[in-house]
Amino acid sequence: MTRPQCFLALALMLQSCGGQPPAPTRPDIILLTVDTLRADNVSAYNPNSRARTEHIDSLAAQGIRFEHAYSPISVTGPAFCSLHTGRRPGLHGVVLNLFRGGSPLPDDISTLAQALKAQGYRTGAFVSSYTLRPEIGLDRGFDTYDWAGTLSRPGEETAAAAVRWLQAQEGPVFLWFHSFDPHGPLHRWPKPKSKRSWERSPEKLTRFASYQRIEGISDPTFYAKRYARAVEHADEQVGLLLNALRETQRMDSALIVFNADHGESFDERDLWFDHGTTAFEEQLHIPLIIRLPGAQRAGEVQSALVGLQDVAPTILRLIGAPALEGADGRADILAGGGHSVLTGESSHCKEEQGQACAPTGHAGKMFVARDATRALVRRSMPSGVVYEYYARLGDPGERSPLSGSPPPADLKALVDAMAHERSRMGLSDPKSSDDGDLSPEEAAELEALRALGYADGDEEGD
Repeated sequence: MTRPQCFLALALMLQSCGGQPPAPTRPDIILLTVDTLRADNVSAYNPNSRARTEHIDSLAAQGIRFEHAYSPISVTGPAFCSLHTGRRPGLHGVVLNLFRGGSPLPDDISTLAQALKAQGYRTGAFVSSYTLRPEIGLDRGFDTYDWAGTLSRPGEETAAAAVRWLQAQEGPVFLWFHSFDPHGPLHRWPKPKSKRSWERSPEKLTRFASYQRIEGISDPTFYAKRYARAVEHADEQVGLLLNALRETQRMDSALIVFNADHGESFDERDLWFDHGTTAFEEQLHIPLIIRLPGAQRAGEVQSALVGLQDVAPTILRLIGAPALEGADGRADILAGGGHSVLTGESSHCKEEQGQACAPTGHAGKMFVARDATRALVRRSMPSGVVYEYYARLGDPGERSPLSGSPPPADLKALVDAMAHERSRMGLSDPKSSDDGDLSPEEAAELEALRALGYADGDEEGD
């Protein structure tokens, strides 16, 4: 066992006993993230998954898999801000993507990259989406922040850039890789091979997010199979990064974290094949795997309730570095620590035929509070605010609200407080193409964003 591994083993032993970790160690820290990835489409989480994710599964076999990990918000920019700051969205202030009217990460909030750079790390980020462009504020602390420069780029291009950077580094590194592959529009992926005639129901097609619609096909299986192919492609890029770690002799001593920013709805709710629209299980439940140096505790499964905001505090405690100021995430999740209650939210209410919410925009946000056995969802509907109470043990997918059961007072207080907090943030909705006062640049950006589902409107794939 190498010296860094010995230090980490001692740190984990002390952590589990309530002690303090020893002096800082500096293993390589590799953060692998896949956008829009449902936990049940990772075969390590679901043996019946359509997607076969052999490389992610290998991490799970060598690491610690968290069964009940959740994003605090079902949209990319704010979720990654929570991952990198150790704070819930209400504490870091990013509760909408920038082009939805959101604000960038405030300058006085520290990030994981800044903390690791202060510990002597070389830091590199390689991200695949316009959503994560430097203006959001996540570039701070990175020596290299390599982003798409356009709306998105294929995961293999991002992975290749990350591998080139890794091969050129000496000393400890913090590498963040981000794949955008499972994010729509799904027409980018090959058509499923099938002899069946796919259903084409105009009425049913209105249930699909407009940017996801392909050739008038209204069969959810058609889209779920394309999504699975996208997930498998992202898994291949994870494999490229893992192979690069082996080739550079970094794999054994690296601390590797794998997770998603949020999930995706299929045909569970009102609007199909979209995200950012609800705070239900399928959009907030995410995979989270932590592989320790030397594959310590390989194959372990943790059942505590944990969130994205716990990742940065956990990494910093493991290497004995100072905690991020203002972080409210837990640093003890490797010792079985978890939250008694987790809160979450949607991004906004979309102008989509299939979406049952009101008003459109940020004021139509949905909020949720979950514990091990209960979930309470606060929905903004045309009829007013509605509370839906779920028993999670018998209904883990949160599909059948309990009738005649009043909302639990403790959970209701949490979701109401979140709604009140957002109403005081001075949020605004972006311009639309109907405003008539868009500049040519703004109009071009709006059309491009619409093609990715980030702006409301009709857009059908080939």
